[in-house]
Amino acid sequence: MKLLIVILAYNAERHIEGVFENIPPSYINSDDTQILLIDDASQDRTVEVAHAYIARTGLTNARVFKNVVNQGYGGNQKVGYTYAIREGFDVVAMLRGDNEYSARALPELFSPFRENSGVGCVLGVRFGKHHPALRGGMPAYRYVGSWILTALQNRLAGVQFGDWHTGYRAYSTRALSRIGFALNTNDLHFDTEILLQLIDDEARFVEVNIPTQYRDEISHVNRLRYAKNVIKASTKFWLQKVHLFYDVRFHPEVLFNRPTDASVHPVYEAKLELRTPHSIVCRDPGLVYEGANVLDVGCSTGYVAAELVRQRRCRVTGVDMLPPSKVSSNMRRYEQIDLEVEEERLIDLVREGNFDVILMLDILEHLAAPERFLLKLSSLPYGRVPRFVCSTANVAFVVVRVMLLLGHFNYGQRGILDVTHKRLFSVHTFRNLLEQTGFLVQREIFIPFPFRSLGISARWAAFLERVNMLLIKVRPRLFAYQIMFEARPLTTPAATLDETIKAASHAALP
Repeated sequence: MKLLIVILAYNAERHIEGVFENIPPSYINSDDTQILLIDDASQDRTVEVAHAYIARTGLTNARVFKNVVNQGYGGNQKVGYTYAIREGFDVVAMLRGDNEYSARALPELFSPFRENSGVGCVLGVRFGKHHPALRGGMPAYRYVGSWILTALQNRLAGVQFGDWHTGYRAYSTRALSRIGFALNTNDLHFDTEILLQLIDDEARFVEVNIPTQYRDEISHVNRLRYAKNVIKASTKFWLQKVHLFYDVRFHPEVLFNRPTDASVHPVYEAKLELRTPHSIVCRDPGLVYEGANVLDVGCSTGYVAAELVRQRRCRVTGVDMLPPSKVSSNMRRYEQIDLEVEEERLIDLVREGNFDVILMLDILEHLAAPERFLLKLSSLPYGRVPRFVCSTANVAFVVVRVMLLLGHFNYGQRGILDVTHKRLFSVHTFRNLLEQTGFLVQREIFIPFPFRSLGISARWAAFLERVNMLLIKVRPRLFAYQIMFEARPLTTPAATLDETIKAASHAALP
């Protein structure tokens, strides 16, 4: 296993020799280990002192770099991790040039990687029983502040770390190469952002208790600013999880141009236990009746079809972009169709299918020109006019309005501002879309925010949902999270004319 020990230094002239001296002998002049000091454009003699120490002690596996321009705490780490990946190291550990974290603990930091090649990150935790931080001289205010921030960040990120703010870490370069750490901040909260990226990538974490030593030097860190930044970063990460924010740094398939199967053919989760358009269709016999012949446009994996077949013995035909192998076998028929370029295939399917109900749940917003698509559907000569059930997200939802008022318009991976949405609708504009393309809206259903998706308890979610439903009754256009309309295509003038001519010809017969 090739190891890289990166020493991040800035104006560390007084302590840099101590850092080198604390490195265990097994890593000195080792063929499998390199020691790299990266000086961040210091104004003192850090580099000169380091070179003198290396020459005096005969270190053969140490290198010294000095950044031409100061990169900041986070920027300096980026340089070190980029070097580790480029030079083919397996694991990189971070040491501070102020010697706050003793290099003697490096074997404990590297050990988990030797035991399990799947480990992505090892954190040197300061709050364990063996080496309590207060005994090492950690100021009480920093101890309390770190504990509070760690507890809050654990809640937001859905993990149980003992210490989010340790500066003593080791990373697998394989894990680092999978995330966009180069786009992170150059400031102190880089440490938080890189952990959030690794969490999002489902990296495996290991924590080891390590000793720390604090000195009486004056700290130039603005603690309140640091706390604000880590809370902000963690909150944005949480907002991404509930689909209210989009940050490209958490999408390596975009950063590295590595499209996954999910990005090419997005699969949306089945949330039939929540109040959603899909669950309402499955529960409301007024929308889909017993034994109906149903076309599910945008059927995903077929979870709605499975429920309709099980509960109401419906015959369901599905349409989506997913390969047939990923779709449920409960459907009578499945067609893989890209509606943007193959809409005529769907039109032919509708023309031939003699469907009773056509479901278009959360699908129209993904089309560049849903008007053209709906016009073709409404103008078909139906023998038996089908019922259309259409749904979309309400862009005029109160949360979006408040965000706009505050100057924010943030896409998300799911939700109202899904990054894949090409069109956005309010209640008013969605009704206009249907009515202006030849449909008559016969019923409207308004859907509350899915509070369960926030991770809160079922009891609280039910209470908040009831409150939301009361507000929807007062002002649906403001408080509805989603909109669902039942509609039927109007008889076209051409069809009416044909019927009139046919009736006239019959009347003219003797």
